[in-house]
Amino acid sequence: MLLDQMKEFPREVQDNFQRTCNILLSSNYISKDKKDNTKYFYFLVNYKQYFDEFFSCIGSEVVVNNELGCAQLKNNYFQGGLRLKKEETFIILILRILYQEKLINTTLNNTVQITIDEIHNKYQTFGFKRKIFKTELVSALRQFKKYNIIDNLGDMQMSSTKLLIFSTITLLIPVVNIQECYQYIVDLENGREDNA
Repeated sequence: MLLDQMKEFPREVQDNFQRTCNILLSSNYISKDKKDNTKYFYFLVNYKQYFDEFFSCIGSEVVVNNELGCAQLKNNYFQGGLRLKKEETFIILILRILYQEKLINTTLNNTVQITIDEIHNKYQTFGFKRKIFKTELVSALRQFKKYNIIDNLGDMQMSSTKLLIFSTITLLIPVVNIQECYQYIVDLENGREDNA
């Protein structure tokens, strides 16, 4: 087994393996564009066969997208996944739409920068029956930050605060056409969750 070989590696390699496993287990996603993830993303890529063996023991697999610079721990049994409330689902879908729209203007990496206000503006374009409350939005954004989907560059209570959306959102919501997100939002708002 490959993992037996890991015991022969230097202590630093073993420590990085443990830290990377813990990041994947706690957040499911790693983005090379997030400063505190960069080292672990490259480590994961270099030692992927060891991660594959380790996580296969618990029925999971590590999916790496080198082009986008992100990785995901995918549970093959769909257990223990993130459960979102309706409003949180709207928010994550809006983030995915904004990511795709802004990605066109991004040249250096696959990270997109938006403001909290842009989320509110996009939310309003759908004509929802109720306005999104600041506490709901901030709570959802904190949760998405925990999963390495976004990061904030200031106080999330302020509408002018900038957010970074990482490419990990494409692994979370792997749509071929962004119109699928728009349709899912419409279906969800109209109570047709099973059709989405």
